[in-house]
Amino acid sequence: MELAKRWMKWRGMLPAVMLAWGLTLPVAAQVAPPSLAAEEVIGRFLERSRTTTNRLAAQHHICIRRTVMEELADDGTVKERKTKEQSVELRGEHQHIRLLKLDDRAPTADEKRRELEREAEQKKTFTERKDKPRSRGPDFVDEKLIRRFVYESDGTELLNGRMTYVLKFSPVADPVAKDNADRALNLLTGRIWIDVEEFELVKVEAHLKEPLTVLGGLVAKVERLDFAVERRRLSDGLWFNTSLVTRAEGRKLFSAFHMRSRIEQDDFRPLPGTER
Repeated sequence: MELAKRWMKWRGMLPAVMLAWGLTLPVAAQVAPPSLAAEEVIGRFLERSRTTTNRLAAQHHICIRRTVMEELADDGTVKERKTKEQSVELRGEHQHIRLLKLDDRAPTADEKRRELEREAEQKKTFTERKDKPRSRGPDFVDEKLIRRFVYESDGTELLNGRMTYVLKFSPVADPVAKDNADRALNLLTGRIWIDVEEFELVKVEAHLKEPLTVLGGLVAKVERLDFAVERRRLSDGLWFNTSLVTRAEGRKLFSAFHMRSRIEQDDFRPLPGTER
């Protein structure tokens, strides 16, 4: 099965915390941050998301996005590798994506056309999802999702020049799991890093605490699903995702899959005419 198609079937299980897409300012003095309980850190994080002006509307930037998708053999060696480089224009809640390279070469006209079609389909899916009622902050934070987990303090850490609160999280099981994504959330555990100064999400690392099965494992079994997201602050105060790493392995019917992907965004700069 084609690498990209196989991965698209499983990446829908990743939670909504991966949304939103930036570089960091150094902290003037590395002093010990105030000691806060985990629930207070989460409360301030959610409060900021409720009270801050819609940050998506302030996005008028361009960046370079590089994607690597790999299918792995059982011993971890790469069987198939696909790469993509794109120019991404962020205009408020809208993105315009232009394909620059495909597998380290210039794309053909047909490949550019197919990329535009995929972009249009993704916009349609995103619009439909936004129409569904959700408990969320003004941009990427879904409060209902955040409250599906319990949190425990795990100290502080300097990350990319900024001090962060580190929290462990584990799921509050939802007995009425509507789909595989809900069932995956019931099994998701990991750590999050919250910026001490601005209470922004800086990093997430998560994994399944046990395999996820579909119909008792007869249809599919996900043995491993890991992801890590990193976000940074631009000099204009906006935060963007700069790295998303995922890995999944398991079996669908009689076919095994072992996938790894990495998406990186860098070279952020204001769109011409929008500089502050």
